[in-house]
Order: sequence, then structure tokens, then C-alpha cells
Amino acid sequence: MLRQLNPRRFFSSLGLFCALLASQAPALGQDAGELKKARAQFQQATELEQAGNWTAALQAFREVGQVRMTPQVRFHIAVCEEKLGRLVAALGGYELALADADKVGPDFRGEVEENVTKLRARIPKLVIQRGAGANSAAIELDGVAVGDSSIGVEVPLDPGPHAVTAKAPNRKPFEASVTLKEEETTPLEVVLEEIPQELLRTGGGAAAADKPPSKVVPFVIGGVGVASLIGSGVLFGLRQSTLSELEDSCTGNICPKGKESRYDDLKFYHYGSMVTLGVGVAAVGTAGALLFFQRKKKDPSADEKAASVQLVPSLPLTRQTPIGASLQGTF
Repeated sequence: MLRQLNPRRFFSSLGLFCALLASQAPALGQDAGELKKARAQFQQATELEQAGNWTAALQAFREVGQVRMTPQVRFHIAVCEEKLGRLVAALGGYELALADADKVGPDFRGEVEENVTKLRARIPKLVIQRGAGANSAAIELDGVAVGDSSIGVEVPLDPGPHAVTAKAPNRKPFEASVTLKEEETTPLEVVLEEIPQELLRTGGGAAAADKPPSKVVPFVIGGVGVASLIGSGVLFGLRQSTLSELEDSCTGNICPKGKESRYDDLKFYHYGSMVTLGVGVAAVGTAGALLFFQRKKKDPSADEKAASVQLVPSLPLTRQTPIGASLQGTF
């Protein structure tokens, strides 16, 4: 574990950062105000780091890095990541700082190398192996697909719990939770059990096959059908009464002006009764078919005929011709 910064290291880091930032300022086109702000942010971030406020220090160092990402900034970001348990990210930050450590000096390089060596030993590894039934399985680690190059090799991960899942055709899904500890390598074999053939044929388990189907849906559909038939009867009655009223008031096809709206009502009642009748018959027929097939024990090897219901309405040719319909069906 890293020890907190002492005052000597604090001022040394601040001085090195300021010197490197100032030396590269002309190439970046940074003005004096930006340099002053970056120095102040770096000082504040280092103070937060000394106080052990790793989350706030990490955010502050990242803001400094947006102005200029120096080796010192990368190093301090890695320190905060390590303290927060993000060991893999911290190792990457240390290695980036090490790549440019010669720009700062030998002391800085030695400190970074020491942290890299210690951290590599701490990071836990997970080794995922393909077991029985998992040769072609799609494997995921923490929701991310694992490529073949990561199978059978040590994968560095942060300490703590990690989820491994796998899927393959005609195999039961694999799920496992692995808790990794520092300095340990944990093996995990992915094994996928074969789904029994009887379950593949039925598309589910025995419990699902034995569960009786719900009768709620047929009754709901039947209720809608009955309501539609009642509505059709009401509209048909209004149609007949309106037709009789027009026959008494009109001579042939000539009607008083005051009865023109009643003729529009007649058309509405006529077509409305036809539509509701069709809906009602179709809904009642569908509900009956559903109940019929729910009660019937099906034989998978037998040929089954689907039920069909068809409503054939007959349009009135004259006002004296009543509405009619015929129901045709096969079961």
C-alpha cells in the first residue's frame, strides 16, 4: 500500500509539475492565466490526496490533466485509482507515467517503477476454462463478451465480485459469481448441462406442460362478443323504428326536408348494427374455439384442424328488406 505524501514530496511534486508545464506552455499556446489556474488546481488536488480524500483528489487531478497531462498528473491519478480499489486502471496509469518518467528525473522514475512492481503483485487474476458442453458457448464477464484470446489465460481484474455467464444452443444457461482476492489467481470452469430431449420437444419443463391454460382470455373475448351482439340488437331496433317512421312520412323516395337527418340516422343504425354484429359473432366464435381446444387433449402425432368462423352479412336491397347475416364455420 502507498503511504501518504509528506510535505517535502508535496512541494517537490508541485515544483516539478509547474516547471514541466511552463516549459511546454509556448507550444500549447497557453496564456499566463491558464498556467496559474493549472498550478492552483494541482496544488489543491495534491492537498486532497494528502488528506485521503481520494475521490475528490481524483476528480481534481483529472481536471488538471485536461489542461496538460504530465507524467506527474498521470502518477497522481494512478495513486487515487489504486486507493479506490481500481487496481487495473491504476496499473495502466502508472505504466503511462513510467513511459515519460525520464522527462521528470531518475527519482520520479524509481518511485513509479516501485509502485508498478508492487501493484502487479497485488492484482488478482481470473482464469476461465471451457468445460463440458461449453466448447461453442458465448461467455461474458461482467456483461462483456470474452474472446477466445482471454480463455485459459490469466485475466487481471479488480478485487471483489465478478459475474460470469455463458449460453449455448440446447444447453442450460451458466451463471456464476466469483469473488477475487488480492494476490490470488482463481480458476473457473464453465460447464453447460444439456437440456433433456423431452423438454426440447415440448418447449418447456414438465411443470409448464402440466399447468392448465388460463380460461380468462376466452371469457373476456366472449364477454366482448356478447356485448357487441347486444349493441347490434339495439342498433337494429333503432334502424327498424327509424325505417317505419320514414315510410310513414315519405312518399316513394321523396321525403320532407325535416326528415333528411332521420335518413342519415337510418344509415348509421344500419351499418352500425352490421359492424357490431360481425364483431360479436367473431368474438363469440373465437371464445368458443379457445374453450374447445383448451378442453381437448391434444395428440402431437395427430393431424389437427384449426377452427374457423366466418360471418357473411346480407345487405338490404330496399328499405323493406330486413338486415340479415349467415354464420359459416368448420371445426
